[in-house]
Amino acid sequence: MGKSTITISQAKNLSDVDNVKRIADQHRAELGFHARQAYVDSFGKGELLIAKIDDQIVGFTRYHHRRDNRTTLYEIAVMPDDRGTGIGHQLIKALIADCQRVSSRCLRLSCPVELSANRFYEAVGFIRSKRRSRRGRSRPLYEWELPILPDRKLTFVASLTSIPTDLKHLIRLWESEGPDSKPFDKCIITPLFIERKSFDYVRYIHENWGVEVVFDSGGFYVQQGKISYDELFSRLLDFYLKHKWAQTYVLPDFVPTSRQTSEEVTERVHVTAGESVRFLKRLPIDLQSKALGVLQGRTPEHLKYCFDVYMNSGLQNIGFGSFDTTGVNAEINLLTTRTEGRLVFLRDLILRSFLDGEIGVPPNLHLFGVSSPNIIRQFKGYLATSFDSSGWQRTAGFGNVYLPFMGRRNVSHKSTALTINKGLSAKEFYAECERTEHSCPFCKDFTRLQEDRLIRMWHNVIVFSDMMETINQDK
Repeated sequence: MGKSTITISQAKNLSDVDNVKRIADQHRAELGFHARQAYVDSFGKGELLIAKIDDQIVGFTRYHHRRDNRTTLYEIAVMPDDRGTGIGHQLIKALIADCQRVSSRCLRLSCPVELSANRFYEAVGFIRSKRRSRRGRSRPLYEWELPILPDRKLTFVASLTSIPTDLKHLIRLWESEGPDSKPFDKCIITPLFIERKSFDYVRYIHENWGVEVVFDSGGFYVQQGKISYDELFSRLLDFYLKHKWAQTYVLPDFVPTSRQTSEEVTERVHVTAGESVRFLKRLPIDLQSKALGVLQGRTPEHLKYCFDVYMNSGLQNIGFGSFDTTGVNAEINLLTTRTEGRLVFLRDLILRSFLDGEIGVPPNLHLFGVSSPNIIRQFKGYLATSFDSSGWQRTAGFGNVYLPFMGRRNVSHKSTALTINKGLSAKEFYAECERTEHSCPFCKDFTRLQEDRLIRMWHNVIVFSDMMETINQDK
């Protein structure tokens, strides 16, 4: 017997309304009593969603889009035998889509404090109101809010750290053997510290492939002591004013590391935020709209300080750089438990600021320097809209390849510091490809994949593209 299909739609006729009323009456203890006319009125306004399995209504939600761009959820219910199958989540997703259609900013509801439904609301993303629980007619109520954000897609930004000869050969390889589409929508470079020939190749793929370019500030080089912050500020401003064709301009940041004291980190956080705004004001208006401010620091206070400064300056693009670091020069970003805590805090800060009307539109959020495919699914949950990675190049140099949502896999059979297990055989590799539904022109010939790191690089890029398509379709 095939799996039953769940369909969500607006109620189509009064017969649907009568079926909804019967479900509501079976849940009167939770929902209270509502006259049939209330459901008829919601049906007439197009504010009554139903869930069907095999043409039988098994759940519904009734709501109202208010004139103040808020939406009130009146009731949601699913028949007991059909709970735990995802119907409630699908009803909420469909309701969110309808809220986006009418540009609603927020979905609100009240629920008696003793009901298990409160756990459901929390699980699907609602936030308990800052207001105290209020008393209903007979029992106290929790108030829940769900921010309704514009549809935000996650974008892979390829970090181009290649030497000129590699970029030259990568371009030729893609143009001769790659798919008709461009390999990635965006790339990121550090223009003050990239070789001139490499810069020219980046300009080429921008002009000929339509790839948008992000100019990074080079704050990492200040962190490494290779340039002073003052020199970075002046050189970067001069460069940005001469090159107005990029899509994003990262403001100069003073990057702290995990090795510094709390006082040193706080100083760098304040310099980053304050000097970034001073830099922003010296840019022309057309570049100000493309500017991105970096949030640095270790604590919620650090992140909130940067966030408040940037929002007050009108920035619509922010970047998260507050990763724990490792490596000889603290050059490798880590998604540790502490980092995840900072990202959750930032997400909640954005949502609360949006809910309270402190910001009109949630800013775009970029995650700097994170690479492994097995953590990328988490990013949209942090409200990220983009992330950059150099892992597609770097891991290929060690004989490794990526597959969708999996860590690196070695195919060269060479022993390296980044090889945990022996390399995959051709049979094992293609079994993994089938399991992850991956196929691309660059991995059809396994011997070539083993021997040519440039082939591995383009394979890895297509894996990132596959993951973005999957993530962005999973609304």
